[in-house]
Amino acid sequence: MKPLTSFFRALHRLRSLGKNESGISLVEFAFSMPFLLLMISGGAELANYSITKMRVSALALQVADNASRIGEGNLLQSKKITEAQMNDLLQGALAQSGSLNINGFSNERQADNSTISNAKARIIISSLEPDPDTTNHPNKNWIRWQRCYGQATTYAPQYGTAGQDDLAGMGPTGSTVFAPDGTAIIFVEVHYRYEPLFPVVRPEMFGIMDYRDINTVAAMVVRDDRDLAGSGGTGFYNTEGVTPSVCT
Repeated sequence: MKPLTSFFRALHRLRSLGKNESGISLVEFAFSMPFLLLMISGGAELANYSITKMRVSALALQVADNASRIGEGNLLQSKKITEAQMNDLLQGALAQSGSLNINGFSNERQADNSTISNAKARIIISSLEPDPDTTNHPNKNWIRWQRCYGQATTYAPQYGTAGQDDLAGMGPTGSTVFAPDGTAIIFVEVHYRYEPLFPVVRPEMFGIMDYRDINTVAAMVVRDDRDLAGSGGTGFYNTEGVTPSVCT
């Protein structure tokens, strides 16, 4: 009888355990935790990406605005811009970018979980002006000069290079800008390599961000009457003898 009693006692305990619901919440939480963490990290990543893109856009606009205003002169002569002023402007962009660290490097996790380091950003400033060859290129533009900043030299100008002429303007399709007679447009491209908050979680899961490049543009009309030709047609004077920030 003893074995039979033990059997019924064990069966009763199993029935009691089947009706016990005290651990259901813990089990449900354990099952939902991976999805909850994924949603939280994905939301944070998306917010960070959006904020970073907004800051890069604001930086491009600020650089274009500053470049359209620089120059020295008085009311009786056209403003002259110098290479030193342009270098100072680009150094100012580094300060304005703050934690974006446009002159720094980002670490990228590869598919095999190894990490490589890449330069973060490149700023490209172009002076878009009316094409001087009005006979062969009527109502067209050309790029007199370009200046660049940032160690990500793999980013090339997307809308034209220095000296390129016979242009209908600069910018993305449907959003091109055109320099009218007698003035110039400062066109700025900022290319930035986004670095995720959670490199362990592959951002391609969210379909948008796997270290994706942020590319943004801005344009401003030159504010004052400017000596567009500069010294020798370069657009600049270099009385200080500084090294130009050329795009090499």
